[in-house]
Amino acid sequence: MPIDINDYPAIKKHLDKYWDKISIRDDQGDTPYNLRNCIYTDLFLEQKIVYSEIVQEPKFFLDTNEHFFVEATAFIMTGNHIECIIKYLNSKICTYLFKKFYAGGGLGEKGYRYKKEFLQLLPIPQNNFKLLLNITDDNILEKTICDIYSLNNDEIEYIFNNNM
Repeated sequence: MPIDINDYPAIKKHLDKYWDKISIRDDQGDTPYNLRNCIYTDLFLEQKIVYSEIVQEPKFFLDTNEHFFVEATAFIMTGNHIECIIKYLNSKICTYLFKKFYAGGGLGEKGYRYKKEFLQLLPIPQNNFKLLLNITDDNILEKTICDIYSLNNDEIEYIFNNNM
């Protein structure tokens, strides 16, 4: 449903100063004020992963409470199997893979960026989501993820010693 500009008189008064410009815009919504609903607002009502783009360690959070986040470098992910995907994203294995192959260099001594286009490329084996769903112990989770990726002891030791 379109936003009624008359419900926001101060904004309407301000925009009316620019009526000659806004009334001829090609990209206006239902009105020249261009106050149309955001097409992805409903995603904030879904269960979602919230993360910051610039970090020093993985910090992906599961939001199940329909929160809205307004921060220039905070992002959300929605979709299927969110409870399992967040376990991968916060794991040392996934952090190592991202930093080594996708982060494109560090930010300072410890920082790096979780860019959306690179997060989408991470190899997350989807056929193992049920296996991870009920694991709550971090050590068992990390071991299970190592098993899923068929990592040997040398690879595991290297990743865990060179991860952060």
